[in-house]
Parts: sequence; C-alpha cells; structure tokens
Amino acid sequence: MERWFRTVREQFLSRGPAEDLGGLNQGFFRWLQTYHQSSHAVTGQTPIERFSSHLECVRPTPTHLEDFFRKRAVRKVEKDRTVALNSRLYEAPVSLIGKKAVLLYHEHDPARVEIFLEERSYGFISLLDQKVNFRVHRGSHRTEIQSEERNWSGGKLCFPKEEPR
Repeated sequence: MERWFRTVREQFLSRGPAEDLGGLNQGFFRWLQTYHQSSHAVTGQTPIERFSSHLECVRPTPTHLEDFFRKRAVRKVEKDRTVALNSRLYEAPVSLIGKKAVLLYHEHDPARVEIFLEERSYGFISLLDQKVNFRVHRGSHRTEIQSEERNWSGGKLCFPKEEPR
C-alpha cells in the first residue's frame, strides 16, 4: 500500500492541484485507466494482469462481514430483565438477571442487538414488551411468566395459584 501511495503522489498528484473535487475525481479516473494499462519494468505485466494471476490467494469475504464492525457496550441486566442501550430498553434472557453482559450492536439497526456473557452468545435481544415483562414473576430461585388471567383483590394484584409440578 505504501508503494501504491508513493506512485499516486509521484505520478498523479505531482501534476498540480485540481479546480474542484469533481475535476480531481475525473483526473484520477483517467490516470488510473492509463496506469492499469502500463507494463511494469521488472515483471512485464500490467497491474491488473499481475493481480489476476494470483486470484487463488484472494479470500472471499465472510458472509456476515458487517458483524465484524459492531459497537460494544457492557451493561448490567436489571432485576426486571431489562437492559438499556441508546435510550431504549431491551429484554434480556432471565438467566442473565443481575449479571454484566456485553452487547454488540449497530447504531443504524436497533433491532439487531446481540447479548454475550463470558464470550457465549445468548442470541439477539428484542425491544421491551411491557405487557409481557409485567407478567414475569421473579422468585428467589425461579422465574416464570404468569398467564394473562389476573384477579384484583382488595387493591392488590393477585395471580392464580401455581399447580405443583
């Protein structure tokens, strides 16, 4: 790459300044066309011939290249199993309550936030659904989602009794 930039400086930029960005781009495109058609003094090949002769060395891009450029944030999963990121609340897996997890995300795609704990992915988390989150019963040793049926009794919210397992 350093050699390439040196060639651009010596052969193209040494011609003098362009009037505007459009003129610079057009001039560079014309110069690039002639550069690709000129033979190298030592190899006797044009740059495009040289590149094409070694295509077996070029690796394909990963299928999910975009995922390699995600941002990273560390957040604690709250008792109500929510995680805040960029002024949004997400629902995390119940097993991560109280733990610090790593979130990988793109700012332009808030629907694709992946959560990790100790290098293990727990999948993509979704935006908070308050109706479902409200029904989650959090006991000291187990957490369950209650049914839709709720009874009001004396101003207190009462859930139907659980059947023994």
